[in-house]
Amino acid sequence: MEKPQAGSQETKLSAGDGFIGMLNVLVDPKATARRVPAPLSWLWPVIALSIIYVVFGYLIVPYALTLADARMAQVSMPPEQMERARNIAHLVTQFTIPATPLFVTGFLALFAWLVGLAGSLAGMRAKFRDVFSLMAACALIPALQYIANYIVIRAKGDELTSQEQMTPPFGLDLLFPNVHGPLLALLNFFSIFEIWYLIVLTFGLAYLTKVSLGKAFFAITPAWVIPLFLRLVQAMFQGSAGG
Repeated sequence: MEKPQAGSQETKLSAGDGFIGMLNVLVDPKATARRVPAPLSWLWPVIALSIIYVVFGYLIVPYALTLADARMAQVSMPPEQMERARNIAHLVTQFTIPATPLFVTGFLALFAWLVGLAGSLAGMRAKFRDVFSLMAACALIPALQYIANYIVIRAKGDELTSQEQMTPPFGLDLLFPNVHGPLLALLNFFSIFEIWYLIVLTFGLAYLTKVSLGKAFFAITPAWVIPLFLRLVQAMFQGSAGG
């Protein structure tokens, strides 16, 4: 008798339930997962993420341009070439921000597909649309870190000379202020926000697909292994460039 009741409740979900589910993701992933079947449950978090990354992206632009100028000042090149490179860097930085909603949606879709693929290997069955909706809602947690990054950078008011200053410590890197390079990238990646995100996503996916927490955590492996790998590669490249 319980299963038909659950199904009947799901058919009564409205678009407003999807919005409520998005708000619940910060503290109650099960409540979010219950509302994933609601109409447009994927749309609300995509809109929220787009607003956050566009608004704070514009706020961070001056700091990003300052860092770009500082890097170019360390390179020996003719003044005309320097000015041309500077103009290109500024244009690229400014024009990528309006395209943020496309990047957000595209990367969410890619990782939702990868999570669904990994989950299928563990016997998990879930619609792409549902996984996408859940991951979009959970992505609000890393978005909070983006906001926190801006607040810390603005509060410090230091002159930016390295990319490391653009990623303030929110994890174990707080305990190791003198660490740099790939090790710093590793410690910085697993911030309190990232750990919070992984826990919420694991519980939400387990509830959504009715699988164990172990299988759900295995399924979300692409959602953190790939970004971590890219972060380490970036740190190695910057280190070799700086050397």
